[in-house]
This record gives sequence, structure tokens and C-alpha cells, in this order.
Amino acid sequence: MTVFLPLGEGTATPPSPTFLCPAPEPTDYWKRVIKAILKAKHIAVVCGAGISVKAGIPDFRSSNGLFQSLKKDNPSLSSGRDLFDASVFKAEDTTALFYQMIAQLARMSESAEPTPFHQLLRVLDDRGKLLRVYTQNIDALELKSGLTFGVPDVGVPRGKPKSKAGPSASQDMPGRLPSPPPEIPRCIPLHGTLDTMHCVSCTHVFPLRDHLEHLNSGIPPGCPECTTLEKVRQMSGKRSRGVGKLRPSVVLYNEDHKDGEHVGEVVRKDLTGISPRADLLLVVGTSLRVPGTKRIVREFSKAVRLRATKANANTNNTGGECDPQTTSPRRTPVSNEGPITSMYLNLDFPVPTRDWEGVFDVWLKGDAQEFAKAIRAEFEKADAVKEAALERKRKREEAAATLAALGEIQTEPQLKKQKVSKKKLSKSSSLLAPTPTPTDSRLNLKSRTTPISANLTRIDRLPSPDEERESSQQKKFFLRIPASRSRSQKRASPVPPLPPHRLEVVLEQRPLLVYVDPSGHGQASVQPQANLKDVFPVTKGKPTAKLK
Repeated sequence: MTVFLPLGEGTATPPSPTFLCPAPEPTDYWKRVIKAILKAKHIAVVCGAGISVKAGIPDFRSSNGLFQSLKKDNPSLSSGRDLFDASVFKAEDTTALFYQMIAQLARMSESAEPTPFHQLLRVLDDRGKLLRVYTQNIDALELKSGLTFGVPDVGVPRGKPKSKAGPSASQDMPGRLPSPPPEIPRCIPLHGTLDTMHCVSCTHVFPLRDHLEHLNSGIPPGCPECTTLEKVRQMSGKRSRGVGKLRPSVVLYNEDHKDGEHVGEVVRKDLTGISPRADLLLVVGTSLRVPGTKRIVREFSKAVRLRATKANANTNNTGGECDPQTTSPRRTPVSNEGPITSMYLNLDFPVPTRDWEGVFDVWLKGDAQEFAKAIRAEFEKADAVKEAALERKRKREEAAATLAALGEIQTEPQLKKQKVSKKKLSKSSSLLAPTPTPTDSRLNLKSRTTPISANLTRIDRLPSPDEERESSQQKKFFLRIPASRSRSQKRASPVPPLPPHRLEVVLEQRPLLVYVDPSGHGQASVQPQANLKDVFPVTKGKPTAKLK
């Protein structure tokens, strides 16, 4: 079954083909389509003339297409399609019309700019999601959009024996490394291109723009290579072989593609290669009337469906299933189960419809350019979400780096690395985990269990009055650890304490002053002027900082 999903509002499910199933929730199913494209790793695209209409290049079979306009301008033709048939070279008048038509199309293609869908192809390529584009168009707008373009010479054609002489033989020579395989362009023209012309005799290729004058006149230009070779033969007194004629490098009906063997090899590599393989097929703007293109689409559809079936063993139907108990499956909504692996985007479904049952998971009825704009917007939205997540991660890392620079708590393993003895560790634990004295019983330090993140700097003098005033303005707090006394000393008059040391503690970017008596044993008290609500947390019995 194929899901019918109109891209515009108010479009009813067409009566044909009968295997169409309306999308249960168009908005939700559209989100599934977007998700399938965003998550795809290797997309194979087969496109036709529908993607170039927006650039000013007419399609072929529509009411305003090229076939109709050619028939209107040349009443002697039974159909405009006759000028794209190989029999066009059998008569001089049809040959002249053919060359003039090619000149007109070449000028259109040269002045045309890539459409939003061509730009989407470039976006997919930049993101590493585009496996290959197989285009039926001859305007080469894919090349203008930035894709690599052409038919590579990928090895020896299948079924043809290797020659013992020539480049292949030189690769077997000892001490010589084999040449690397040619890079396959991202876009493969299935029907040739208007950019070049080739000689029918020597097969040399030349830029088409250099011969526009001959094309406008309807006279086939002579081959420059054959002309040069003929002059050399005449000077040497050899027999003349004649001068070949140039013709546009486009593939006509009822003729073979001159690079068809290489195109087939690229298709075979994309279908059966180890990696990468297509996991999504997108067919856009083509009526699928040409037999070669039909075969490519069907083979890719089988390949991506089989790959999805293996990856999702529990999914029985990749495209959704109609209710078998209903007499009209076309009117029954599809289920939301199964991945989307093949999409057909066009205003009309290809005919005959029976040839395409089970080939596409979804038919997107709508304009290719609007589809391209919507997908690009989704890519930009996904990039914004990803960028926001990276920014949050960056801020967290910066905050962690700042805390690390200010000095993190040194745990027991870290102290072991610095060869700190357990005795010093226990002493620092008793020193830096104070308990409240009776004079400060309102301070409940035991309830605070969060460790201190502090950096302690030792200063061997007391602060001056100006420094005390400045410290109080900066919300610095003061702790004093007095020297412990024996019972007899407690009954006697208090002994003046020894000159204390000042320790500056930075807690979460807030400074804190701690006064430690060298003879003290860990009891702490907060000065009356301290703000009790902002007392730093401590952990009793664990090291919370290290004295420097």
C-alpha cells in the first residue's frame, strides 16, 4: 500500500490508483516524513524535469510542456516528441529543427539558476546525506548548484574481456602501484547534457557553447579533431577518411546511451556495494515513462525496503497497512507502524498505476519547491536546537573550568597523589570541620552537608582596619578557631591567644576570611558581625580544603 499525503489543504484522495491509503493524520504523517529525511544517512534521488520548471525550463509532457509547444510551432510534426527520437537524423529538415531546438534549450539552461530543490540537494550533500542523484534532466543545473556532475569511467564494462595491452596491462608491471579508482560524481545524468557535443565518428567531446552559431542555423558543425586529422592525412598523401559531424550529447528515444555501460556500473555499485548503501529513495518531478529510469527506481525501492526490513525484523509492512476487513482499503487509514523508505513527490501519480503498486511508501502530492523549502526549514530548526544544546554544554564546561581554576576540593585520592600522609589528612579534617561553640549555638553547622569548594591563601598578618572595612563591604565572613584549654586552664583566667593567621577562602566566587589560631584544635566560632544566613556549608569529618 502507498500512503497518500497532499502537501496542500483541501486535496481529496484521488480515485486512482486503488491501492492508495489516506494518511490517518496528515500533520503527524508529515512529521514522520520529515523525521525519515532528517535521520537518513544515504539518500538516493531520482529526479526529472519537474524540478527545473521553476528555473524557466519547460517540462516535456504537461499541457504547457515542450512537446506541446514544439507541435504548435511546427505543424508538420505529428508530435513534439518526434524531435527527441533517434529518427530525427534521417531527414535534413527534422535535423535542422532538432539543432535549432537544442540551441534554444541551451540558452535557457545557461541563463537559468538552480531552484530551491537543487539547493536542497546541495544541502543534503554538504551534510553527508546524499548518496547519489540520478537526473533525467539535460540542463545541468545540478552542476550549478555545486554538485559534482558527469559519468565516470568506472572500470571495464561487464562482459567485456580485459585487453592485455593498454593501461590495464601496465598495472600488472612489477614495482608499479595500481591507479586509484575514479571518484564517482554525486550527480549522474541519465539522458546526457546540453553542455557538450561529441563527434559521431571519433567520439571526441567539445563544449556546446562554442558551436551555437551552427546550431542556430540548423547545420551540424564539423568535428575539429577530424578536420585536423584530415589535413594531416592530405599532406602525407594518405587516403581521406572524412570529417565527422558533431551532435549534442543528449540521449534520444530509441538509441543507446553512449555511456550507458558506465551508468549501469554506478547503479550496480550503489545497489550492491559494501558501503555506503541507500537507506531512503526520493523520486521527484518525473512521470517515470522511460524504461531505464523505471528499472532504476524499482531496484532502489527493493534495496531500501529490504535493508529496512532487516534492520526492523519485527516490522511486517514498511509502508503501513490498510484494514483487511474493510471492503474499500483506499478509504481506510494506515497504521503508524513501519519506517518510510521510498517517497514519490509529484503532482500526478505515474501511469500505468499497476506498475507501481508496492514500490512507494508514500505519495507526496505537491510542488517540489515548496517541499524543498519546508525540508530546509526543518534542517535549520534542527541546527538551532543542536546549537543551543552545544551552547549549554559549553557554558557548563566553562563554569566547571572556572571552579577548577579557583580551586576544587581535594579528595583523599588527590591528596595521596601529592604524598600527603594519613596523619596530615586526619589533622586537616579536624581543623577544617569545626563544630559550633556554646557562644554560637544558634549556628547549626551539622545540618550543612555540602562540601566547601574553596581556595585558601595564607597571610601571616592581621588585616588592617581599612582591609576589614573593605572585606565587610565585599560580604566576607570571619571565623575564629581559638586554642583549646585544659580543665584547669578553663577555671583560671583566660590566657590571651597567640597571634592568629588569616586564611582567605573563596566560596562559589564569594570571598571568606577565616582566622586560625596555630595552637587551636578545630573549634570554630563566628564573629557577631557575620551574616548567619550566608554561612558556608561544611562536612564534618572530611577534608574540605587544603592549606597552602
